[in-house]
Amino acid sequence: EEEEEGGAMEAWERAYADERSWESLQEDESGLLRPIDNKAIHHAHYRRRLLSSLRIQKGLIRYLYIVIDLSRAAAETDFRPSRMAVVAKCVEAFIKEFFDQNPLSHFGIVIIKDGIAQRLTDLGGSPELQIKALMGKLECSGDSSLQNALDLVHGFLNQSPSYGHREVLILYSALSTCDPGDIMETIEKCKKSKIRCSVVGLSAEIYICKHLCEETGGEYSVALDESHFKELLLEHAPPPPALAEYATANLIKMGFPQRGAEGVISLCSCHKEAKFGGGYTCPRCKARVCELPTECRICGLTLVSSPHLARSYHHLFPIMPFDEMQHAPGNLSQKQPQTCFGCRQSLSHGSTSGLYVSCPNCSQYFCLDCDIYIHESLHNCPGCESLR
Repeated sequence: EEEEEGGAMEAWERAYADERSWESLQEDESGLLRPIDNKAIHHAHYRRRLLSSLRIQKGLIRYLYIVIDLSRAAAETDFRPSRMAVVAKCVEAFIKEFFDQNPLSHFGIVIIKDGIAQRLTDLGGSPELQIKALMGKLECSGDSSLQNALDLVHGFLNQSPSYGHREVLILYSALSTCDPGDIMETIEKCKKSKIRCSVVGLSAEIYICKHLCEETGGEYSVALDESHFKELLLEHAPPPPALAEYATANLIKMGFPQRGAEGVISLCSCHKEAKFGGGYTCPRCKARVCELPTECRICGLTLVSSPHLARSYHHLFPIMPFDEMQHAPGNLSQKQPQTCFGCRQSLSHGSTSGLYVSCPNCSQYFCLDCDIYIHESLHNCPGCESLR
């Protein structure tokens, strides 16, 4: 049984391979091994992303298709337990994060297998339906075709409104693409339609994927392991910077539908069948829809709720980055802060580097964990709010 589970590995080898304990050590100036301060490294990556996204116009209404490669290459086991299992788990987390960060956006799934591309879900605003559809289709077979996937997605995104940002995110496992025609023409077609294509690879860097991203203004990256893949994937959840030629201001007519009364039977315009209770009523044509945000199938009005707009507000007016500071052990002349204003923990707790941050407006001090939580989830400074 052990041989079947671990292949040719001995039991002691599998323990080290699973934990990868050597990756948590690094050599210091004196040549000694010491544990890596992962919290400080993670915080440094986060601050680089934060500073690079300041004062950049972003697309708040996104139409995103995620293309998942389910060819035979996705059955490889270099990612534990397999590439397909890791992709499915990470995509589930990505879908939830995407709708949390982009409440006004729409999301759809396309899969590639047996040399053809298939649309798994339409563009919609329900994370539960997207995840349920994905988990029911996890099978690997055949070759991968990048051109067929781009052609399919191009046809759907070309019909989306011009004010929305059209995007494709491809999770590619194969090392080749089996295409029926000239893929360069397809890439040029996507570029003309202003479709931003990004690729996260699971095997190795491929020229055609890199060329696709460069031509359409997307990002190309290759995952080293499971945690790195999840990190690369979640970087695509926040709204991307709007390209200068696409960032034209538009006034968009929107409707705020009322919640339908419980216990009333009405005809649903989404599923074209009678539904019992719930739903929302379009303020223009009085048609019933099941979920928000969406477009009314009858009159074409964009339907949203006021919380959706409120949750998009922080992308327009983000909190300024806090100033990074460090404890000076030998400096007794200047009084140094001891506790975090947010969680009341010691500022030296959990970090060997002695780093902490200070809000430039209210001058309150925060630990690294609270800094990330404030900028990525809370979107309000507790110190500034307490002054009000």
